[in-house]
Amino acid sequence: MGRRPKSDRQFEELRAKIILCALSLFQEEGYAAISMRRLAKEVGCAPMTIYAHFDGKIDILQHLWADILGELFDHIRHKLTPDLDDEERLSLASKIFVQFWIDHPDHFRLVFMSAEITRADVGSFLNKSNTLTHFHFYTELVEPVCVNKARVKLVTDTLLNMLIGIAFCANTIKDYPWSTAENMVDVVLESALNKN
Repeated sequence: MGRRPKSDRQFEELRAKIILCALSLFQEEGYAAISMRRLAKEVGCAPMTIYAHFDGKIDILQHLWADILGELFDHIRHKLTPDLDDEERLSLASKIFVQFWIDHPDHFRLVFMSAEITRADVGSFLNKSNTLTHFHFYTELVEPVCVNKARVKLVTDTLLNMLIGIAFCANTIKDYPWSTAENMVDVVLESALNKN
């Protein structure tokens, strides 16, 4: 194991530096192209020092995923003011969700398109309580507007898949003259909730 810095503050500062360097390298060159040795060189430490902070490269990537999703859902929660009714809350949350990924294509690629990620890597991330909280948040938005309560999970899952699809196309097929993301989200919501 790498040597622990002398103070908690130094430990946290080095951890933050590792995260920032990893974010930059993963976004510029791709997760698969960066080794722990390369990351350590950019951070200015020995590879074993990084292992004092993270279990490995996938642990760093999962930390970045959590940070990005946390930023997105904090932004959504902040925008959902008490004066909005249930349908307005779901609509606004969905539009912010899609626009976030369109405005941050590097984040989108890092979360949804990183190469050399195994199902186990994704599964272990999805089963973390913080990650599940984000999915439950969307379920809580869908439930009040879904007439058939037996279909809440199905409607939520379908909605999230469709929203990610809009962002995926906007980020990967930029030359096509897509309708506005906002209008597509309206159609997705009408479709997902039409026979709920």
